[in-house]
Amino acid sequence: MDSGATEFSRFSTALDLSKEGIALRKAFLDFGDKDIDCLRGLHELLRGYAPEFAAEFYRHVLSFEATRSFVSDTETLERLQRSQVTYFEGLTAGDYGKDYILHRLRVGMAHHRVGLGPSWYLGAYAKYLVGLLPESARRFGVDNVDFVETMQALIKIVLFDMGLAIETYIEARDQTIQGLRNYAEMVFETMHDGIFVLAHDLSILSVNRAGLQLFELSLPGVLGLQLGQVFDSAALVDAAAQVIREGGERQDLPFSLSVAGGGPVRQARVTLRNVCLADEDGQLLLVIEPLSEAELFRQHAEVQLQQSEAMLREAQAVAKIGSWRMDRPPEAGGRIECSDETCRLLGICAGRSFSSTTFFERVHPDDRDRVVRAWWVSMRGGESRLEYRVKINGETLWLEHRVKVAVNPEGEFLSATGTVQDITERRIAEMQIEQLAFYDPLTGLPNRALFQDRLMQALALAERQGTSLSLMFVDLDRFKEINDTQGHACGDLVLTELARRFRAALRHDETLARLGGDEFVIIAHQTGRSAATLIAERLHRTMLAPVEVGGCSFLLGASTGIAIYPNDGADGHVLLKHADIAMYKAKAEGGGYAFYSQEMGEDLARRMELARRFSRALSNNGLQLHYQPQCDLKSGKLTGAEALLRWHDEEWGWVSPAEFIPVAIERGLMVSLGEWVLKQACWQLQFWARAGLRLPERLAINVATEQIEQQDFASRALMITREAGVSPSAIELEITESSMMTDPESARRVTAMLVDAGFAFAIDDFGTGHSSLSYLKRFPASTLKIDMSFVRQMLTDRNDLSIVSTIIAMARSLGLKTLAEGVEELAQLDTLRSLGCDEAQGYYFSKALSPEMFAIHWLAPSGPPS
Repeated sequence: MDSGATEFSRFSTALDLSKEGIALRKAFLDFGDKDIDCLRGLHELLRGYAPEFAAEFYRHVLSFEATRSFVSDTETLERLQRSQVTYFEGLTAGDYGKDYILHRLRVGMAHHRVGLGPSWYLGAYAKYLVGLLPESARRFGVDNVDFVETMQALIKIVLFDMGLAIETYIEARDQTIQGLRNYAEMVFETMHDGIFVLAHDLSILSVNRAGLQLFELSLPGVLGLQLGQVFDSAALVDAAAQVIREGGERQDLPFSLSVAGGGPVRQARVTLRNVCLADEDGQLLLVIEPLSEAELFRQHAEVQLQQSEAMLREAQAVAKIGSWRMDRPPEAGGRIECSDETCRLLGICAGRSFSSTTFFERVHPDDRDRVVRAWWVSMRGGESRLEYRVKINGETLWLEHRVKVAVNPEGEFLSATGTVQDITERRIAEMQIEQLAFYDPLTGLPNRALFQDRLMQALALAERQGTSLSLMFVDLDRFKEINDTQGHACGDLVLTELARRFRAALRHDETLARLGGDEFVIIAHQTGRSAATLIAERLHRTMLAPVEVGGCSFLLGASTGIAIYPNDGADGHVLLKHADIAMYKAKAEGGGYAFYSQEMGEDLARRMELARRFSRALSNNGLQLHYQPQCDLKSGKLTGAEALLRWHDEEWGWVSPAEFIPVAIERGLMVSLGEWVLKQACWQLQFWARAGLRLPERLAINVATEQIEQQDFASRALMITREAGVSPSAIELEITESSMMTDPESARRVTAMLVDAGFAFAIDDFGTGHSSLSYLKRFPASTLKIDMSFVRQMLTDRNDLSIVSTIIAMARSLGLKTLAEGVEELAQLDTLRSLGCDEAQGYYFSKALSPEMFAIHWLAPSGPPS
């Protein structure tokens, strides 16, 4: 019997295709003689249709990539179509005996051999039915009484065929799997390495012959035992448990193994691998490869070499020095062989050799050209050294590279050796020394010394190139208030943040330096007025957002003076002086920026001198307070006084507050000045009290906007009164209407705290600002002061009179006292009295007097003048 017949016989037996088995299949499909008769009738009707059907069927097959590969050429297609015609004609021929069944078995086996899965030939049978049913209906006639029974018979025989083909495919696959299993078992038994198959609980499921012989074991004696019961090795048990727990595999693990209870010790390499069969739980494969004498010797030598190399690596790592060697010239493809420490320093995977190009790529871009030139020069022979930077994982390192190149007598390259050392700490120390000498320690910006050096270089370059240059002098507005009220630590943080913002707003070729305090300078190359304007605007935009420091928010401005080389000065000293003058001009105009012009000279020089003299007067207690009486309009008696600031300069004489107050605002002195006024006024009250002189009511003291903006103003004011021994109830703080509206919520909160502490509050210059009733009623004020600009003209200007009358009526409705400023005539006094104004002050009563004169004229026992 040939192999094909044997295979069919085996399949016939496996699928139970005996006469009885076939009969049972047909009976289950309810396929009988009547169905056969119906199919024979259909056969006659479909005669001649088979070729057309086969052609259409293979057009369908060829439309899919997966099935098209089985039809390699035209000859194959024609052969398959002829086979399909035979199959088609046999489907309805009515002979369904042994030959028919064998033909169907061949179909299933063919599908298995070519790898065509059941899903594809199920589609083929579906194509059969989809093609046959309409054609059968057309030829048979749907009205024919036998049509339905014939179609049922057709479906039964197609399903009969499908069952045979699928079962054949499955049986063929199972036999293949069994063959592979038998082969695997044979290989398992004949391998030279010991193989143990373990369950996940590390119990032994199977051992091959080599494993038993290697450790003198018997199969019945080890099956079911735990791995630790067989081998005296806790490390092996731990490794096996780890592979089961984590998955994957571990290869070539060195072990000294012996069986538990004694026995030969084997030096071996162990591999542990998770395996999982489709019909079984996961298992662990333990492969034990015994080592030969030669391998043991080699291993020992390798261990010694590894220990030696490890010692060298550790020494290099401690010293941060790596070594390298190259035995062929770079232009001939020579590669650099290096130690692990060299690889680490250069950020290259350890154990790799690399080309010169790879080395160059590791060098910092700013140093690369220099290093490349030095490298090629060093390859000519001799010794050399160079320093450069590398950036590894975001960290910049400084390295020192030493090279020694050996050449033959003709000067040709023989070999190169060298070292690479991490000198980052040394370079950092050197840079720190340089930083201390040339950089501002607070902001990290160039200091005055480095600025002057760079300015000289920039001017020299501009002169050579015939280009312009801009020098900008930036001074922060009101910065002194932060230092005075919040402390220098807070001021330092503000300066640091502003320096960061300025630096971010400038290009890399624009030098930013800090001269000291709150003064910064910028050198901008090749810039005229328009470019300098853009730079100044960029700087000022950085200050639009508040600076948040320690829970405090500061909104600062800046004044920037700009001088242009060569028009505004040919040397650095003159250029800086003119930029400084322009800065003061900008400050006088309320901030922003200003370009230097010759017209600024005298006027700005006086203003700068005024600022210097006033700052000195404030520091040296050179200011004075004078006191102007406030009187009741009904009785004419003194009720209180207002403390007014006066300044007498030794050279200039009396300087008007209208001139020096704006300078104080520009210089950021208002907080310091306000505190000085409050302290002097409180000590004056205490001095009068000790002399038995007292104001009937309160002493009014002006409070600047800048003071109200300080979060700790209330606590500082209370501390000043306590230090002077004066009750807060003796003080009335005056805040202008405009100051009140700068930040209404903050002002309301601060004034409420002050009133709670005992201070009284008056709103000064009322009527000149917002005059908002909605805000007025929310402020804890007790007095409205009518601005002198309305009082002065109210007798001749009906509008001013109407405003004064309205303010008095509004104050009365809110329960507030009114005080008119600037009363100089009796007629003004009478009018105010008739309108219901409560109090007044002005030259009609007295000008502001020195403390001594005020005490004589207004506080003496004889009383105020009539």
